Amino acid sequence: MLYLVATPIGNLEDLSSRAMRILREVDFILAEDTRQTQKILSRFDIHTKLVSFHEHASDEKIEWVISELKQGRNVALVSDAGTPNLSDPGGKLVESAMQAGTVISPIPGPSALTSLIAVAPFSCSQFLFLGYFPKKKGRQTMLETIRSSEYPVFFYESPHRITKTLHFLADGLEGFNILIGRELTKKFEEISFFDLKEKSEIDKIKSKGEFVFSLVRKK
Repeated sequence: MLYLVATPIGNLEDLSSRAMRILREVDFILAEDTRQTQKILSRFDIHTKLVSFHEHASDEKIEWVISELKQGRNVALVSDAGTPNLSDPGGKLVESAMQAGTVISPIPGPSALTSLIAVAPFSCSQFLFLGYFPKKKGRQTMLETIRSSEYPVFFYESPHRITKTLHFLADGLEGFNILIGRELTKKFEEISFFDLKEKSEIDKIKSKGEFVFSLVRKK
């Protein structure tokens, strides 16, 4: 069986007891960054073998994993943090495993996206998630997508681009509020909600840590 195991996005106490059990019981764990995952395993005294598996994993590596699954091995896939296959490596492996007839099971848990949705001061019964905001190509097209969406639009962004991206959005959009989650579940967690045109608020955002944000049209 292939397990997709969600791991903490910051606070290690968020690892579920079920996730811990699965990580202990599988034959090996596929990890986006074995050093990062080892911190979690060490915290909970888990000694399962780690195997590197990232977004650039070769077809040969995927074929090897599938062969191990066909031989009866139980395997867990984890990303550096959060839910695998949500803007993280995993999609190609899951596709191959499903085509091979492997039983696949999600072990739900932390996600920066769902954590921000939980504190959103607006309805998220329907929303649009578009992964990471484009670095260069496609940024203008993304503005049009946001303008035309009748639902809140959610993105991830890296810390070294967050200030530039927020000013780009403020310059290109009218009539939107923005919700920003920085370092969710961690010691220096910050949640901000303000009019996108308030650039002084944008400048207060520290460009450190992990970010998820949402744009929603003002009522």
